[in-house]
Amino acid sequence: MATKVNTTSWSELRSQRPSPAASSAAADEARITAFRELVHRLRCDAGLTQAELAERMGTTQSAIARMEGGGTRPTLETLEKVAAAVGADLVVGVGENLSEHRTIAKLEREGHAVVRRAG
Repeated sequence: MATKVNTTSWSELRSQRPSPAASSAAADEARITAFRELVHRLRCDAGLTQAELAERMGTTQSAIARMEGGGTRPTLETLEKVAAAVGADLVVGVGENLSEHRTIAKLEREGHAVVRRAG
């Protein structure tokens, strides 16, 4: 007795791929998740409560809760405030393949990164 084999055409597979909008939304969600986790980790590592971090940043405890809950999109200003509040440096880099075998100092020397020092 022969077994029936199901096949799928290339056009059917292509139609099942996520749309560019869906892919963009997924990437955006990944960035928000990374920011949420970063804020939480930095706050905990600094031994701060949400209220203490909020006071240092000049915002409210509920704003910190929204950041940690993934309810906000981070701005550069927000990232600067978080870094300053926990005494950390903020590094912003632009370029191709920056993370491959390069140090922050080298990126800064080559003009590919801007470092905001804590304090």
